[in-house]
Amino acid sequence: MLAKWSKLQASRGHETHPELAHRRAQQTSRRRNERKHAATSSFPGFNELSPRSLYFEECTAANILPEPLLSRITADRRLELSHFGLGDTKAIVLSKSLALMPDIQALNLTANRLTHAGIATVVQHLSGRVELHSLNLSENEIGEAGCASMADFIFSAPNLTHLDLSQTKLVDSFESLANEIAIHPHLLSVNLTNNEIGDGGGQLLGATLAAATCTIQDLNLSWNQICHSGATAIGHALQTNRSVQHLNLSMNRFGDDGGHQIAAALLVNTTLRTMDLTRNNLTGSTAVTLSYAIEHNPKAKLYNMVLVDNPLGCTGTKALLRSVARGCRCNVRLSFYDGEDANKAATVRRVFDSSFPAAQSPYELHLHTSPYDYVIACEVVAAAVARRCELFDVSFEPATDEVDLEHHAKKHAVQQPLEFSDQVQGLVEKGSTKLFHLRRRGILRISARYVPWRIQLTNDVTPDGLRNVIKIIRDRISTREMCSMLEVATTDLFLHIRDVDLFVNGLLGSIDVVDVVARYAGGLIVRFATLPLCRTLPCIVDGTQTLPFLLRHLSFSDQNRLMSSHGVQVLQFNPLNPTGKWTLDMCDRIHRKLAVWFSMINRDEAAESARRVAYRGNTSQRGTYANFRNEKFNGKAIELTDRFFDGLPAKGILEFDYVSTRRPEDNVENGAPTPVLLEVEVNALLQTIGAELWSEYVPQHKRYDLKRQVVLLQHALSGLYITAEHVRMLMQYFPKSIDNLRLKAVFAAHRSILDMENFEGVYEKLLPGDRKAMFSALGYMNTLNPLNVDMEYDLPMADADNRLLVRTLVDMISNDPLDLIKLDDQSIKEGLSIYSMFSIASIPTSGRLGLRYITRPNKFSRELIESRQSTFHAFLFAGRLHEKYRGVDHAEEGAGAS
Repeated sequence: MLAKWSKLQASRGHETHPELAHRRAQQTSRRRNERKHAATSSFPGFNELSPRSLYFEECTAANILPEPLLSRITADRRLELSHFGLGDTKAIVLSKSLALMPDIQALNLTANRLTHAGIATVVQHLSGRVELHSLNLSENEIGEAGCASMADFIFSAPNLTHLDLSQTKLVDSFESLANEIAIHPHLLSVNLTNNEIGDGGGQLLGATLAAATCTIQDLNLSWNQICHSGATAIGHALQTNRSVQHLNLSMNRFGDDGGHQIAAALLVNTTLRTMDLTRNNLTGSTAVTLSYAIEHNPKAKLYNMVLVDNPLGCTGTKALLRSVARGCRCNVRLSFYDGEDANKAATVRRVFDSSFPAAQSPYELHLHTSPYDYVIACEVVAAAVARRCELFDVSFEPATDEVDLEHHAKKHAVQQPLEFSDQVQGLVEKGSTKLFHLRRRGILRISARYVPWRIQLTNDVTPDGLRNVIKIIRDRISTREMCSMLEVATTDLFLHIRDVDLFVNGLLGSIDVVDVVARYAGGLIVRFATLPLCRTLPCIVDGTQTLPFLLRHLSFSDQNRLMSSHGVQVLQFNPLNPTGKWTLDMCDRIHRKLAVWFSMINRDEAAESARRVAYRGNTSQRGTYANFRNEKFNGKAIELTDRFFDGLPAKGILEFDYVSTRRPEDNVENGAPTPVLLEVEVNALLQTIGAELWSEYVPQHKRYDLKRQVVLLQHALSGLYITAEHVRMLMQYFPKSIDNLRLKAVFAAHRSILDMENFEGVYEKLLPGDRKAMFSALGYMNTLNPLNVDMEYDLPMADADNRLLVRTLVDMISNDPLDLIKLDDQSIKEGLSIYSMFSIASIPTSGRLGLRYITRPNKFSRELIESRQSTFHAFLFAGRLHEKYRGVDHAEEGAGAS
């Protein structure tokens, strides 16, 4: 046909334009007359033109080249005419043939340069087609003018189920179209992507979804300009909509205002199955609200939610991952880029973190207007139930219908006092046990005080939930993003060793072909095996399993690389043996978790020390039972309190010494045995960590191995008990002149030493400088044997334990006046006198005091014990001293008589 048409045009090239126009007019008139005559003939069925013939005739009449368009209809009666570039003229010609084509079930006119004129004609000829189920007019220009025609068509196509109007420049003026979509009885899928729809259009769509007659199941609104009010309207509609199953709102950037309302809808919606919120400028607050919604809607059917390319930050990402770990059925896809929080810290308000519920206290929460505030209220109460905070100054102000709450005069406000009840496990009206429900209109004012967490396994996560978290992490593209997300996911998890193995094995299995990763520190390339391990080590609660875990997953060389890339602190920490010197970088999430660990351990041990104060002294540096010593933040002396850990700074260097006050004799009082390792077992332990005997000289390439060995010693001794003689043997494996290794070995062994009365044999093997550093880090009252106190002291008197030491030494010379305390010259020049310190009020509380204690020579053992037995209670291992020397008097008397 095309060849014949070309020849015909070429043969008529000699005709002038008037002649050609006249002849075409005659042909057209003749053919119309023939068609009219055929229509009136006795056999109309045989004389009507077919759709293809009619199309050819109309093309000839319009002087356009016919194309084989109608032949593209498929066996299932789908006419695919996408990307033909038809234009309005050809579409108008084609529309007459479409009216004659039987049983067209789907028509695709994507990207055909159509405007409202061409589209209006096409849909006019398709009106009333009951067999038509799908119409695709995407990438054409319907505009405002074509919306009325589209509305008329939808009204006249009762069985239409799929409508694609993407990229048709609807903008916001499609009210008639939205109304018809809302009432159409069978419309299931509508695609309105990339239509420059703004807030006005978003509100129209919200009204459409809120209609009781709406039947849409799949709605695509991506790549539009729906902002706050539009997304809010859609969110409100989803609370009552019972038809939409798949909703795509990606690439709209409606921000947190719309995000909160959509999250509120998820809290009650029971039909949504998938939702795409990619790149909508959602921050951590929306993520917190979404995480609560998907976790606390038991009837929800949502199984897939996409949040990729939203600046959720560390707190928001952690909230979502924690909900997944708890067993949430919804699969969440998200992205996290390290540094988001630091980049936006100056412009974005701080996001509520359920791990630190008191960080932003006090709260004023508008329960009925802000879904985010409602979630905060629920999470704060849940934190109080879990004993992560204490609540006080709680009140509720009901909202009034007549006056807007924001402008309600506070002097007329009715304050309803509330309190937290352990019995009810929630808020109650003050003085009663009636539970206060948070789903109310009004303002909840509440204050919270940080309480360190209890040391226990995280009991609200499931193995399947952890596997889903691993899947989310593995779905990310870069290793850096995976590692950052793993850090965030494990920030507040405290796991059994099998769950930690689940993380390590799951992540290694996904990228086992990678030998080297792009994570550099100190010029060293770190193998990927060290990356998941360094992030999961702080999750292990049972410290006795840490060493086997390390040896199972890492070789000695990998452990050295781990220390090079992430510092010694990460590999060194063990919750059962935390004694040592610590330097934590608050910019590092792993170090921040270690800081939280120390607050938990200190709370537990301080409570135990306070309970045992009748049996042993308060040996803390500040007299508060806290085991932190010599704390500094950014080089300035501070005191670590619960408030510091509640508002943990985002930047800075935290330095402190920690001395554990757990003693083996505590287990005896609890009825638990305290088995002591034999020498052969100690040797086997040293062999396990790869320790070797060295002289004073150690080759440079071996020194890093020694650092690793002393770190592994911290784990090897966790939960075990040894003697002071064993410690002296251990110290031989660490040269005293290299990197304070012997001092670090003493720190690692301090908690495990059973016979602390023999501890002087240990610190005598230290260099004088290391010995002074040991007393400063551990404290005299945690290390000294009261029967052997002869040494020089240089004491800062601002520390309560040093004042206690001076008081104890003064008591010793009062019990035996022949003992002697000599002050150094500087103390004498300052006017200090030891004889003026027999009253506790006269002991100086500032400055320094230098002295030397000298025991009377030739004093018998019995005399020494008798004169100092009254001071035993002031020292950490008082129970051990009382037990050992309880029968000395009778034993020595019997020996003298014989």
